[in-house]
Amino acid sequence: MKDKLIQNLKNNEKALLSLEDILQKIKYKPREDEDYIIYRDSAIKRFEYTIEVSRKLMSHYIEFVDKRINGQKLVLKKAFEFDLIDDKIWFTMIDDRNLTTHEYSEEIAVALLNDIFKYALKLREFHDIISVLIQKL
Repeated sequence: MKDKLIQNLKNNEKALLSLEDILQKIKYKPREDEDYIIYRDSAIKRFEYTIEVSRKLMSHYIEFVDKRINGQKLVLKKAFEFDLIDDKIWFTMIDDRNLTTHEYSEEIAVALLNDIFKYALKLREFHDIISVLIQKL
């Protein structure tokens, strides 16, 4: 079980680095650039899978130290109890991830990209916290 947790941590790091990489690139890309939309859409897609990998890591960690739970919102509530996350923004992050999966529009993409920069910081914060906790197991 601990091996699975360590593998989830590695997957989380890869996904997070991928998200951080595209955000660094789009940060300096002018909106008039013909590739801007490709970068923006890539950032949104990378956000989607990074939040999923992070949620999965949360779930497996909680299962390892406590008990199995199901449901995105329940995992987040339990993650608060374990001090893995400290901000209600996670509920908004999950909602935004679900929104992009089910309803995609130019307006949503533009608004979401601005938020993804904040979300990436929270995802990194979570990764750093859980890395330390897993090393202590």
